[in-house]
Amino acid sequence: MNKLMTVAKIFLSLGVAAALGGCNDDDGGNNNFTFNTASADRYVRIDRMGEPALATALLSKTVDSPTPVDGNGKPVNPGSANKFNNFNDQRDAFNRGDPVNDARDFAFILTVGPQINSLANYHYKLGPQLRALGLTPCSTEMVLPPSGIGQVDISTCVAQVAPVVLPDVITYDPNVAVGWPNGRHFDDPVVDRLLSEGEPFLVLADFAAYAHAQDQVDALFVREDEWSYKAIINCLNMGYFSSDRSIREYADRIWAVKPVM
Repeated sequence: MNKLMTVAKIFLSLGVAAALGGCNDDDGGNNNFTFNTASADRYVRIDRMGEPALATALLSKTVDSPTPVDGNGKPVNPGSANKFNNFNDQRDAFNRGDPVNDARDFAFILTVGPQINSLANYHYKLGPQLRALGLTPCSTEMVLPPSGIGQVDISTCVAQVAPVVLPDVITYDPNVAVGWPNGRHFDDPVVDRLLSEGEPFLVLADFAAYAHAQDQVDALFVREDEWSYKAIINCLNMGYFSSDRSIREYADRIWAVKPVM
């Protein structure tokens, strides 16, 4: 593994060198660089990932719903009229912000915001199941069972997590053992396992949608007649997913082959 990582670092260094080398003018190989002179409003910060999965796990990407606001109901880093920077979901508002203001601007949204994947909602939804498994979440349920996030105390969770993830920057202390959260190795599992492209089950990538769908399932399950009716309809409509149909479409659309029989 060490040899593999060494090779990876060498290739990365060569790639950076090649990229920088490509910036030279074509007038004899001097060291002048040419930079784009477009005004600042032509640019938008697409993403910032100092701390892995902070925005992915705790903020919504649904445009304008819920609107990014602080604890006083004031908009946080709203998008501009400029078409290059008018995206206005919670994650875009977070990306527009400066890390030095993260705690001030996003403490409310990240912890008890209205989005379904706020920290309080995680513990409200998952706390009972975790406790049933014999685990001890950092939250405390003030009423059993809690009827909403207002009855779940996450102050201990915030005290543990906030110093690590806010501000959203990666830090490094040469006097401390390396590896996230002190710097980050190429192979630190926190990135591979928690971000959508590296997490095989996409638990965090689409958790909000999953939790919303599960709420709908829970509500339907208690209506026995409607549940039974929809279960029957589902069974009757499963024919579309038969292997015969899927293989036939693969043959027609992908492989471009004809059946022999």
